[in-house]
Amino acid sequence: MNDQELERKLHTALKHAAPDNVEAVLARLGPQNGKIIPISAPKRRKRILPWLAAACLVLAIGSGVFGMRYQQANAVASVVSLDVNPCVLLKVNQAEKVLSVTPVNEDASQILDGMDLTGTDLNVAVNAIIGSLLKHGYVDELANSVLVSVEDDDLARGAALEEKLTGEISQVLESASINGAILSQSFATDEALQQKAEEYGISQGKAALIQTLVDSSSHLTFESLAGLSINELNLLANSEAATDLTGSSNEQDTIRSTGTASQSGYVGVDAATQTALTHAGLQQSQLSYLEADYDYEDGRMIYEVEFGAAGVEYEYDIDAATGAIIKSEREGQTVQPPEQGQTQGGVSGSISSQQARDIALADAGVALSQAAELDVELEQDDGCYKVEFKSGGYEYEYEIGLTDGRILSRERDD
Repeated sequence: MNDQELERKLHTALKHAAPDNVEAVLARLGPQNGKIIPISAPKRRKRILPWLAAACLVLAIGSGVFGMRYQQANAVASVVSLDVNPCVLLKVNQAEKVLSVTPVNEDASQILDGMDLTGTDLNVAVNAIIGSLLKHGYVDELANSVLVSVEDDDLARGAALEEKLTGEISQVLESASINGAILSQSFATDEALQQKAEEYGISQGKAALIQTLVDSSSHLTFESLAGLSINELNLLANSEAATDLTGSSNEQDTIRSTGTASQSGYVGVDAATQTALTHAGLQQSQLSYLEADYDYEDGRMIYEVEFGAAGVEYEYDIDAATGAIIKSEREGQTVQPPEQGQTQGGVSGSISSQQARDIALADAGVALSQAAELDVELEQDDGCYKVEFKSGGYEYEYEIGLTDGRILSRERDD
């Protein structure tokens, strides 16, 4: 029985419970000459009361059912956020009908311009939003990642909705000939995450992704990642910078990933690796091991390249966008030891500060005349010289072994 049928039956019940028949009642009285004609009110009352009670019961039940249906239709069951750079927030009921659509940032307002999605099915709304993102160029081969987040205190329902939306978005991207990459997650309401989201002006879904990245790394911070695009966060989520992020044993913390995030805006892992090998004067065939992956340091995406050869360990940070060497370290390299009997700082057999300086300059390929702010300090407790200088837009820092002239560490920063 729908609401209209219920109202019609209620109206009929009330009509029959109290009929409007005043003329018939007056006719029964006839001419009055001071006589009192009794009216069988008790019988009439007995007849009306059951009808009236029934009508009230129908009214009460109808109101309760109508109220329950109204509450269910307007109660928020899940909050879905779609993030690229624009971010759109959708609140839906249990029937997956859209109750409200909110742009989280200015770019999202442009995406939603002219669209009234309130009252539509969630899948229709999502298709429309992804289509608008494609139309305005926010999703393409250069930045192909989308983050789908479902906030729902019913975790099973949230996970099911997350999986459903991931499949639908994949189909939309595929139909547009975009090799999309989708990060998806579901989680329960979290006040701490909500505060983070409000503080940085992002969605709670993006805040949840960033927090998971921060928790999985020793050097990433929430503040440094808040301004990154979803494509950049996707690259980090699938790199060594975030240990086992997409394969966590805790289902509530797992970020699910489909497709491969675009790397078209970067020089590529292979090019970064070759830059590091060329600088080190090595061929890949000489290496005992090689590791290269994305990371994020000092406000930029980098490749962290590590390898070893002949007992020496190398570590490079390569700017992912330009391919420039940002920092390089080398450990385990040895040089010619000092002549027998040489002393420095009262330590027999130690090299001089000038020798330590020359070792560092030679390794960096910098002439003494090209070195600015050159400083050599003896760190006797650590058994080394600390050599620092600047040249060609770089800052160099070396630790040179005091007794054998071995390069203990080497760094080069912009």
